[in-house]
Amino acid sequence: MGESIKKLNEVQQKVNILMVDDRPENLFALQSVLAYSNYNLVTATSGEEALKHVLQEDFSVILLDVQMPGMNGFETAKLIKARERSKQIPIVFITAISQALEHVKNGYSVGAIDYIFKPFHPETLRMKVKALVEMQQQQEQIKLQNELLRIIGETTTDTIVTFDHLGHILTVNEAVTNMFGYTSAECIDLHINRLVPTLHFRSSGENERIVETVALRKDKTKFPSDIQIGMAAVKKQQIFVCSIRDVTERKLSDEERFRRIFNATPCLIELRSLEDKRYMNVNESWLSYTGHTYEDIMNQTHEEIQYIMDLDGLGETSVGIFELTAPVRNARISYWTKSRDMREGLLSTEMMEIRGEACILSIITDITDRVAVEKEIAKFARLNLMGEMAAGIIHEIRNPMTTVRGFLQMSKNHPSTEYIDIMIEELDRTHNIITEFLSVTKTAATLRVPKQLNDIVQTLFPLIQAKAMVSDKYACMELGDCPPLSLDEKEIRQLILNLALNGLEAMSSKGVLTIKTYTNGPEVILEVQDEGCGIKEELLEKIGTPFFSTKVNGTGLGLSVCHGVAARHNAVMKVKTSEQGTKFLIHFNEENSPIDEPCSQA
Repeated sequence: MGESIKKLNEVQQKVNILMVDDRPENLFALQSVLAYSNYNLVTATSGEEALKHVLQEDFSVILLDVQMPGMNGFETAKLIKARERSKQIPIVFITAISQALEHVKNGYSVGAIDYIFKPFHPETLRMKVKALVEMQQQQEQIKLQNELLRIIGETTTDTIVTFDHLGHILTVNEAVTNMFGYTSAECIDLHINRLVPTLHFRSSGENERIVETVALRKDKTKFPSDIQIGMAAVKKQQIFVCSIRDVTERKLSDEERFRRIFNATPCLIELRSLEDKRYMNVNESWLSYTGHTYEDIMNQTHEEIQYIMDLDGLGETSVGIFELTAPVRNARISYWTKSRDMREGLLSTEMMEIRGEACILSIITDITDRVAVEKEIAKFARLNLMGEMAAGIIHEIRNPMTTVRGFLQMSKNHPSTEYIDIMIEELDRTHNIITEFLSVTKTAATLRVPKQLNDIVQTLFPLIQAKAMVSDKYACMELGDCPPLSLDEKEIRQLILNLALNGLEAMSSKGVLTIKTYTNGPEVILEVQDEGCGIKEELLEKIGTPFFSTKVNGTGLGLSVCHGVAARHNAVMKVKTSEQGTKFLIHFNEENSPIDEPCSQA
């Protein structure tokens, strides 16, 4: 409000002052004294001329001579004060001869605010006029503020209430009748909680924010409202100002948008009461996927859908929506339909209040078709991999088989235990190639359970350390605090052994292999680092490809197995290399490490 008044005042840059005297030299003297840049000095030489100016313009001060021919100063002042628009203008009489007490009294009686005798002191007159101008401006501001407040109170559709520190209503605008059904007079001295039952007001700035609540009409019906409270101190007494806005239409609009989204979304959505667990609403997708009918569901309190999910890492169990202790976001679930078909989905829940009732909203994104497609893609990928690997494995197996056949022919004529040892060696090599090939081309049955990664590393470490000592190398481990992960222990052992043995083979004597575990945000990281010569940059993209190896007698299948194990654990395998060594990092995501169902071998 203060800023608005200030802007209005800026528009009125000049202050009008009317000077009335029948002698031009006196007017010239007044003009000389009051020659300010913000004063607009208007002169009149008679009472009649002064009245014409007052009818045409607004003045902040009138300086009026008493003794004038025709209409004297007293008569002029009386007529000015008789007019509604000009009665508040301060009038100062200036006279040289009418100094008798009865003349002074007469001047004040017709509305003068001051009486100055000639000759006057210029600075005194200047200061008096300045004070009167400021007083008049303040009065005009107050009038303007009151008028603006009146207009706002009459035109706004919001109910504006003032009340004391005890909550008793002091004033209220006319909007209260349309909004609440009370007259303004009926509201006086009522407690504010009669209008807003849940209103809490404090003697602090906490009242300034807009609060959504429920208001109560005279007929006891409720409606949604936005309220905002301000506080002022009047004569050391706290006065609160509360604006109440009816937001029924906005809420209805929000509900309409919610209803359209609710019905149009392909996700399964159900809305249930927290108080009695009854179904308040379900959308078309929910009915379509589950096979239930709207009539079967509405207002029922029993669980029509049971979710199968891993609750708090304790393994997969069947739970209902009200057994979830906190809202969930995209939790992997399975759920049964009415016909007892099991489908896959992602579940999210949210607590909310609708028309004053606490509810739980659950949303299921059905991913059954996506999961089926992913399984088919994985199946075809494995078949494709087998086809690509066929040419390579034929070559790898043909070499040892050729050696065995040759030594068998030689043994016909010259039997030798040395020949037999060589043939056994070659057959063992063939067996290892076939075993690794099968490891790459199958999805083994897995059973992941919460497990400490550090425990698996510690179990394997003596074996890795012994292997290192045989070749005059060293192994060490640096294990950090890590949360449990959902792991298949057999697969993780194979992953760690493959990476560790590869690292040991890549180093010369005295080299050190380091196995680390640590956390980085939501990730748990397994790190296997060697001190070998590193891997050339142009070969990095081929790492993990079957039958590609940087070792002389390597098949390249070991790292392929590692990639498969990481993928099945929702982990990412990264490699960093330099001339000082190579580092393999397996990033397990702590938050997204699901417990998978067992998969059959491809």
